[in-house]
Amino acid sequence: MNLRCLPRLLHLSHKNGPQVVRKMFAEGCLPDLPLAAAAAARVRSLHIDRAEDTPTKTVRDIICSLTSKVGAAHSFSEAVDRSHLLKLLPQSQEELPPRTMKDSWDAAIIPLGSEKRLREKYVTFMGGVRVGRLLEDLDVFAVWLCYKHLKNPRQTPDLPSPYSVVTALVDRIDFNQGWSLHPERDIRISGHVSWAGRSSMETIITVEQRVDHTWRQVTRAVFVMVARDPLNQGSAIVNPLVCETPEEQKIFQAGEVNKLHRKVLQEESLFRVPPNETEKTLVHELFMSLANPKELSFTSKNVPENSMWMEQTKLKNLIICHPEHRNRFKKVFGGFIMRQAYELGWACAFTISKQRPRCLHIDDIMFRRPVEVGSLLYLNSQVVYTEGCHMQISTKASVMDAATSSKNLTNIFHFTYETDQPVPTSIPKTYHEAMLYLDGRRHYQLVRGVRKFYGQGETKSDTSL
Repeated sequence: MNLRCLPRLLHLSHKNGPQVVRKMFAEGCLPDLPLAAAAAARVRSLHIDRAEDTPTKTVRDIICSLTSKVGAAHSFSEAVDRSHLLKLLPQSQEELPPRTMKDSWDAAIIPLGSEKRLREKYVTFMGGVRVGRLLEDLDVFAVWLCYKHLKNPRQTPDLPSPYSVVTALVDRIDFNQGWSLHPERDIRISGHVSWAGRSSMETIITVEQRVDHTWRQVTRAVFVMVARDPLNQGSAIVNPLVCETPEEQKIFQAGEVNKLHRKVLQEESLFRVPPNETEKTLVHELFMSLANPKELSFTSKNVPENSMWMEQTKLKNLIICHPEHRNRFKKVFGGFIMRQAYELGWACAFTISKQRPRCLHIDDIMFRRPVEVGSLLYLNSQVVYTEGCHMQISTKASVMDAATSSKNLTNIFHFTYETDQPVPTSIPKTYHEAMLYLDGRRHYQLVRGVRKFYGQGETKSDTSL
């Protein structure tokens, strides 16, 4: 990954906005960057060279430590007043000591090999490991890494942390080709804070499983977390992150570029700009292929062979959010929402393809607003794009008002699945579905490395760069 252009990129992007960022990408300054942190994650073991070691702590220990650190209630009915912790928050980053990547590095295991009762919660009906359960553990572990990064001189040992760390987004989770997790072997997760801003932190987490006495990587994940005040009403300032080695500098710079990359994606969203020329032509040709010239009709009554209408690929679910689904701040646990969304997306891919799907990528999961305990969580999963043996699934999570049936969007999840045989083509019927089709196609091209950002375009006529 070429990061020599980064200082110029950062300077110009703050000065002139995303237009310059797009130009820098187009010039090839960052040629290997579907997402910069994916490359940075490959040097995750920078601070520790104990590839054969097994951590002594488990994810259950991490959860207990988190509960103690934030002074969370042990039961839903128990009330905990955290307002007195507001005075412990710093007013500027200068009040906080710098932290290194080594300070936040940690590892833990999911002891599937030794704990049979725990294994029952992770095993699938097909004999694999539930990825949804793994997402819950990764979310907890990302929060734990951020608390390890935070160090506040105002906080005394007898007081809990004044910070509330919440998940802002899951930037990227890539599964190795041909990956498989076995429910009878321990899983090791490890990682550290890789980038820190004023109130946000990026964490890189690696998932490994022991095979033939060796830990082998299965996937890596990039989480972006946000520090909030004790009442979770406003942002809180976090410790600056300093780099000790050239390798750490590359990881930190990758986090900076990753932030800019997300900004470019937002600027090029179909909610902000119209489709480019290639996409317009694609939609036109798609609709014209369904037209009936003899009857002068633009509407097809019959779905083409080996295809299905997009409206027929939906799968929905409604979940009551009980107190057992809460996090340490009495909101619905983000990992629980991710698990439910992933499993519904997998079921959607399974029912449409009639084959066992394998998850290749999870990307761009943004937590837009918290979900309260007692909410009705409405999940809607749909196949928005297909290509060969690949399916792009979009799952939306909303809080539903039972009295009015209105829905408020909380999350959108994007999953890329692969099957052994080609899957039916998902075809849109309306302009609304055509936009879903193009958005799914964009996400698919990003995770597969076809494009680095939406505005890059596929031909010269697509962009003014």
